[in-house]
Amino acid sequence: MKILKRSLLVLLCLLLAAVAAAGTYYFSVTRGVRLDASKFEPAAASMSIYDKNDAPVATVARGSAKKSVLLADLPEYVPQAFIAAEDKHFYSHHGLDYKGMARAALKNMKAGAFKQGASTISQQLVKNTQLSPERTIRRKLQEIKLTRQLERRYTKDEILELYLNTIYFGHACYGIADAADYYFGKKAQDLTAAEGAMLAALIRSPNTYSPFANAEKCLAARNSVLTRMYGLGYLNESACEAAKNESLPTREDNAIGAQSYLDAVRREFETLPIFAPYSLRGGCKVYTYMDAPLQEYAETLKTTADRSGKSIVICDNGQFAVSALYSTEGRIARPPGSAIKPLAVYAPAIEEGLLSPCTPLLDEKTNFDGYAPSNYNDKYYGYVSAGEALAKSLNIPAVKVMQQLGPEKSVRYLTRLGLHPHENDKNLSLALGGMTRGCTLTELAGAYTSFACGGLFAPPAFIRKVEDGAGNVLYERDTAPLRVFGKDTAELINEMLERSVTNGTAKKLAALPFPVCAKTGTCGNDAGNTDAYCVGYTAEHTVAVWMGNADNSLTDISGGGLPSHYAMLLLKEIYKEKRPAPLPEGDAAVCRIDRASYERDHVVALASEYEPDAFVMTAHFKKDQTPRNVTSIFGQPTANASITCKNNSVCIELCGAEYYAYLIERENNGKKQKVLDGSTPGLFTDKNLAFKEKYTYTVTPYYIGNNGERIYGKKETLPAVYIKTDQNKKDEYGEWWKN
Repeated sequence: MKILKRSLLVLLCLLLAAVAAAGTYYFSVTRGVRLDASKFEPAAASMSIYDKNDAPVATVARGSAKKSVLLADLPEYVPQAFIAAEDKHFYSHHGLDYKGMARAALKNMKAGAFKQGASTISQQLVKNTQLSPERTIRRKLQEIKLTRQLERRYTKDEILELYLNTIYFGHACYGIADAADYYFGKKAQDLTAAEGAMLAALIRSPNTYSPFANAEKCLAARNSVLTRMYGLGYLNESACEAAKNESLPTREDNAIGAQSYLDAVRREFETLPIFAPYSLRGGCKVYTYMDAPLQEYAETLKTTADRSGKSIVICDNGQFAVSALYSTEGRIARPPGSAIKPLAVYAPAIEEGLLSPCTPLLDEKTNFDGYAPSNYNDKYYGYVSAGEALAKSLNIPAVKVMQQLGPEKSVRYLTRLGLHPHENDKNLSLALGGMTRGCTLTELAGAYTSFACGGLFAPPAFIRKVEDGAGNVLYERDTAPLRVFGKDTAELINEMLERSVTNGTAKKLAALPFPVCAKTGTCGNDAGNTDAYCVGYTAEHTVAVWMGNADNSLTDISGGGLPSHYAMLLLKEIYKEKRPAPLPEGDAAVCRIDRASYERDHVVALASEYEPDAFVMTAHFKKDQTPRNVTSIFGQPTANASITCKNNSVCIELCGAEYYAYLIERENNGKKQKVLDGSTPGLFTDKNLAFKEKYTYTVTPYYIGNNGERIYGKKETLPAVYIKTDQNKKDEYGEWWKN
């Protein structure tokens, strides 16, 4: 018993010591911490944006900035939406949720990091306006002290009013007045229950739940808040259901001015490591890569043939940056169709050593274990080169290559190119652009810049530098590109995509007075198309054009039509006063390939040393993937001749007559005679031979090499023939005697 009492006493002393230590630490880190009422003023919400030449483009500061809304002027369900979403016990606690804090502390200890904060509305107000964004015990203790001061100084309604006028709603919106104006174009006093619930839903993660960035997630989050409001008695069942059926806001001004580009700047700004909305409430300067004249040209580019929405992205390849962005349909992710083929199929296959531009591929109707794609118009070409298959955007060869490559490898390459396929996309349909999420046009254009940059990739950026109001640099972009493909792979893909312009689906770009690479893509069905693409690039710029409609309504536009026309016009404008620099050269090897083996046997073989130029074609390969085998046709010419007799004549059938000339000699009674020295069709006939004579023939194939010399093959001695009768005479029955 004495031991137990002694143990309990020791434990109590340790506990008291821990409490005393904690109390001492609390008072030391919170000493002098005082609530600053001036920090509850609404944010200036000013973001000045500059183009690539540091010229001002826009100042993001709406008319409602620095305006406050009285809680009493708001419909009752608006503040109730925030209480339901963030702090249902707001009116019953004294600023701190001790149970919630204990649960969060336990989870944080288990995780070994700050994962949860258990913040009430009062704590959020203090954290957002009074403290730095760091996540430490010191800051949390200061938050607790300031929250207690807040609760003593202000009423609950005053706290809620301050909260609603300072909370960050994304898209540079501070306070509910600013948010109501930006998202709904109305005063906060006029918000509906559904609108109030949406604003309450998105404050937890504005980038994730913005209706303009992710309408599906926004809708789910809004309806979840409405359900909670119903559960707390703030809405009756009919009002809740009516609110859930209300549409989300859509942007009507996406195509006005540089709105598309500015929206992208704001989205990127909120992902920067320096971004902490409440520490930037005083405003900042954002310097972008925007090419203002090019942006204006993209916005005004249109033709009388326009019959769908469109998006345009222009990238500065050297800086891995976006020079211009315009969209009538907002920021949407769409299936890329055949525009994915160079990225998902051909470049990875070349990188893995599976093919080269000249690799023969059999284009024929094929069923891949239940997956049966078809070519456009169900037309098939037999054996084609990989370059021709890509230029003509043939589907069957692309799927065959994907089958050999493996969808898993394709997904790894696409992920490194910033396209992020879904786990469900690991199947053969990925070769034709079958993607669960799809990709944005900016992501697609950014992936193509890797070819123009010799295989290097970095996500295309809009922002190059950020300064605070005093001119202090808060952020400066440090581009660190990733090598996805080798230089030789990029060089070979560029060669293939140049062919797409000169002799393929992107031939509208052939009107440009300089070389350009391009790929088209179209998604749709027999009733019409939903998406049409053209991506064209030089060493310096990548231009991507998409045409379609956000609601998936059908059009008759294909990638080789209007999108290619617009891509041509954009590149023509970019280079109206100069010519683009040449694409970077890799170390791809140039080989002399035997055309005869390629066309006859569909085999890639090196030409022999002296093979005539007429039978040689040049092809490019990765340096370590050049062919090793030499053509047998011109390496050692063989005639493979056969001999027959007919009508006092000897017929010699020759193989390879389209490639060789022949030296044919005849021997009779010990006397040799040359009967042919030159070219002949596949059948040589030696006529009017003497009967009752024996003849022996030798055949030696040869060709004239590029050095002018004869290259002889193997001499063949044919079986002897014997002319038994004179076939010019008839017997008594008038029949010709047979030999």
